[in-house]
Amino acid sequence: MYEAFFSLEDSPFVLTPDPRFLLRSKGHHEILSSLLYGITSQKGLMALIGDVGTGKTTLCRALLRELPADVQSALVLNPHLSDVELVATILDDLGVDRRGAATKGELMTVLNQHLLAAGEEGKTVVVVLDEAQQMSDASLEQIRILSTLETATRKLLQIVLVGQPELEDTLRRRELRQLDQRIGIRCYLTPLSRKDTFRYVEHRLRVAGLPGAVPFSRAALARIHRISGGVPRVINLLCDRALMAAFGVRAREVTPALVRTAARNLDGRGGGRRRRAFAPQWPALRRLALTAGLAGIAMLAGALGMSWLPVRTQPGAAVATPVPVAMLSAPTPEAERLEPAAAVAPVPALAPVADARGAEPVRALLARLLRLWGVSEELSASVVAAWPTLPGGALDVAAVAERYHLAATFLADTSIGDVRAVGLPALVDVEERGARHAFLLRRLGREAAVLVTAAGEERHVPLDRLSAGWTRSAWVLWRNVDLLPADPATQMTPTVATTVSLRLSKLGFTSERLDESVRRFQRANGLTEDGIMGPRTTLALARATTGPFGPSLAGPPR
Repeated sequence: MYEAFFSLEDSPFVLTPDPRFLLRSKGHHEILSSLLYGITSQKGLMALIGDVGTGKTTLCRALLRELPADVQSALVLNPHLSDVELVATILDDLGVDRRGAATKGELMTVLNQHLLAAGEEGKTVVVVLDEAQQMSDASLEQIRILSTLETATRKLLQIVLVGQPELEDTLRRRELRQLDQRIGIRCYLTPLSRKDTFRYVEHRLRVAGLPGAVPFSRAALARIHRISGGVPRVINLLCDRALMAAFGVRAREVTPALVRTAARNLDGRGGGRRRRAFAPQWPALRRLALTAGLAGIAMLAGALGMSWLPVRTQPGAAVATPVPVAMLSAPTPEAERLEPAAAVAPVPALAPVADARGAEPVRALLARLLRLWGVSEELSASVVAAWPTLPGGALDVAAVAERYHLAATFLADTSIGDVRAVGLPALVDVEERGARHAFLLRRLGREAAVLVTAAGEERHVPLDRLSAGWTRSAWVLWRNVDLLPADPATQMTPTVATTVSLRLSKLGFTSERLDESVRRFQRANGLTEDGIMGPRTTLALARATTGPFGPSLAGPPR
């Protein structure tokens, strides 16, 4: 009901396990990488443990979507199957003809023959069993038998057991110790942190088509995390009810009061006395971490053909610590001397930031850039003036961006072509008549650019004039959906390599080697084709990932 009111194309907080809505937090990255490693390197038996509502099924569906093309998969959702029904269900889900087999022995023979044939063709077969904590002892024993199907050199069937913490209690029983000992990889899915809860809500809204600012205040999001304990299913329920409550009173922003109303409706007892009842009670799992080692993830990178990537930086690479740049000093009034040019088509006026007029121009420009990224929090003069600074007094752009759940990259010694390839609005310095002034680069056409002053005035400047006065440096804000480092080439860990490869594959840039996939992406986006995942390539990848839901130099966000 509220979708049209908030300009959404889909329902953002449905409870179905749609992998489109999976937020790739650091924990999710590690789990996906570990399970992919276990499957592709044929570890045999793996386990994914997570409490109720933490997103196990969604993660499993995302895993199945990201399996290589040479992997056959089956997903068993019904835990209440007998041992015979279990084998029959696996065959059916794999699309294998039973050939009249009815007994367990006959079904096992058919499955074994299929696995041998798949192995000879270089294929891997994986079975994912959800809600495994509810499986009977007989079915779990059948899983152990299935895990013994192997040749002298490889496991024929890869099995992923997915269940609640009770699954571990079951596996510790003496009669199931053989099955427990065969589990080579154990992953633990925990609730979301406060920061990831904020990112999770925004991510689902963006996937559902949200074009502008997030309709939840920061205080409301904090309360959602406090009530839900970071459990995605409860977050979905709270957000859905809160948006419904906001729609009911025609409010464009969800406040903490509306979240309290939503919590009372879900609680069913008309008060806040049981709010924490939504949060999971699993202190043991809170102390558990992902047990698959980095060595295993490194083997995954090799198994997927991604183990090699040049580790060096591009010219003008982003630095690990914030860089004080000249544009962070207050410009003089001579900034008004850039005359308009008519070479660029008119663009929509920026949202006014009158409440930041009292701040120095660079802070006002950064506030405008944050508005472009959908930041809806108050950006008054007092808030902007309190933003953190570096020891020399320059504005700490990276720290400000992080405060609003964005990333910031400083590009030095860059070119207009590089900025065009990156495609994201940027804060730039332009020298004119001996003075240096800060602007927001909002549009970049073939012959002219649109620069925005701190007061919000748009100036159309021919590219030759911009090129002559520009200092060749820029600060770029971006939404780091994949949690990549600003310069992955200098931090190309196996997890980063896997993440980059999966993202490029989703965008249609697939190759046996990661550097070749990167080159294809660079070629398509007008970047230097060196196969290095440097800062410019990372920014362009972030822009492609955000798609129409973020600002760009080519046009307004959707």
